Amino acid sequence: MSAAVYLIPGGHPPNFKQMTEDLGTALAACGKPHPAIAYVGTASGDNPLFFRLMKKQLTNAGAGAVTLAPLAGWRANPDAAKKILSEADGVFLSGGEVEDGIVALKKAGIDGLLTEMYHGGKPFFGVSAGCIMMGAHWVHWDAENDDSTASLFDCLHFVPLTFDTHCENEGWKELKCALRLMGDGAAGYGLSTGGFYTADGEGHLTSARNTPAVFHNSGGKIDAVAWHG
Repeated sequence: MSAAVYLIPGGHPPNFKQMTEDLGTALAACGKPHPAIAYVGTASGDNPLFFRLMKKQLTNAGAGAVTLAPLAGWRANPDAAKKILSEADGVFLSGGEVEDGIVALKKAGIDGLLTEMYHGGKPFFGVSAGCIMMGAHWVHWDAENDDSTASLFDCLHFVPLTFDTHCENEGWKELKCALRLMGDGAAGYGLSTGGFYTADGEGHLTSARNTPAVFHNSGGKIDAVAWHG
């Protein structure tokens, strides 16, 4: 069985105490008392305020050095980012916008390196958009809220599953759009606010807290189905 990724959906309002505990569980997979963590913030444009917030959470959870891999905007430095990533004990993917995160990784030529690191056993964990990015697919909209303009794009595909996060109050409408585009037989998983999950390269999803919402495309109809974890 391949390595697990750790999925923290986040949501509003954020529960920082619970997030710290969940990050501590993920950090334990690094196998060191205070692991060095590479922070991938492309989904948030390497936003410095968000980086400082999440660095505090990670260090409170037991991380040692937490270093931003500069991959977005004018500060992007792929060579420096590759060194930071390669030397880290684990990799954290931030929340933000999924498409922005994936586009920046591909522009920097880092997506292939991350895939190699995952398959080489490096622990990966993420919050919100970072969870979705480690899955198989997500959706681009030419016009916001107009599903007739929607198209699929590939995420990092560490695990062969498609996720959405903390959108239970919206009925998981974006996840359902993704499943329509993926076609008959496609399944997707809504990771709810306050939950904590792991998934692996064989497509096994487990829940430490909160049952995921599961949807299935059956002949173009998107049905909620029971989760058998």
